[in-house]
Amino acid sequence: MALSNLKSNRTLSSSLITIFIISLFLQYHNIKSQSSWQSRQVPRSETVAFSITEFEKENPDIFLRGDTSISDGILRLTKTDQSGKPLPNTVGRATYLTPIHIWDKTSGELADFSTSFSFIVNTNDSDLHGDGFAFYLGPLHFDVPKNSSGGYLGLFDPENAFPPSKTPILAIEFDGFTNEWDPPSSFQSPHIGIDVGSIVSLEYAQWPINFVPRNALGEANINYNSESKRLSVFVAYPGTQWNSTRVSVVVDLRSVLPEWVRIGFSATTGELVETHDIINWSFESAL
Repeated sequence: MALSNLKSNRTLSSSLITIFIISLFLQYHNIKSQSSWQSRQVPRSETVAFSITEFEKENPDIFLRGDTSISDGILRLTKTDQSGKPLPNTVGRATYLTPIHIWDKTSGELADFSTSFSFIVNTNDSDLHGDGFAFYLGPLHFDVPKNSSGGYLGLFDPENAFPPSKTPILAIEFDGFTNEWDPPSSFQSPHIGIDVGSIVSLEYAQWPINFVPRNALGEANINYNSESKRLSVFVAYPGTQWNSTRVSVVVDLRSVLPEWVRIGFSATTGELVETHDIINWSFESAL
């Protein structure tokens, strides 16, 4: 009888230990899953860094809107037909969902950030093409405005696109068509511009898209230095005869953007067309 009770006690103890271990495992797994879910729902951090060498259709970090699509690892911002020919009057946007802490209200500190991406804009060998694409920083809940196709690049509508209106947006535009608000007539050509709160570029430089070979790969590097408050843009077409394009501006992001922003790309066509393809993309910020 004693031996039987001893065996029963050992069996019971072993079962309790097993249950305890399983319970701890499940609790740990639940906490880990809950933490992962919470961080995914509200992924707030002082630093953000990522590198996308190839875009995936099911990437949970990239939210597509409008006519944007992903095919063969490429982010195509505006719509094309089955043969790849660009279509008129399209609007597309791709947003990285993790919020970026661009400045801190309590301390007043600004973040440094840098981003780089490779892109192809195919004009079909036409000098008349449009409209363009932009890398942007904007509010967390920033929808595509109505009537924002064509020269508004999917970022502005006619009512809030111009000074003195100040939309909380910072954008670096690659503008293929000269609208009436674009650089003056002596500069009538595609341009790269820095837009601060409106579609009218504060600073701009020539974009040699009409002179590079068809399907030439462009490389863009954008940096913001929190000490100097200087935003610098560097664009090159490696392997071509064209020199790099540089443009910069001093801007205090605290006067333009909310504390938390989202980043992404936006692009449009109008009556004139071109493709807007992002091949890869990396980003890093630290507050």
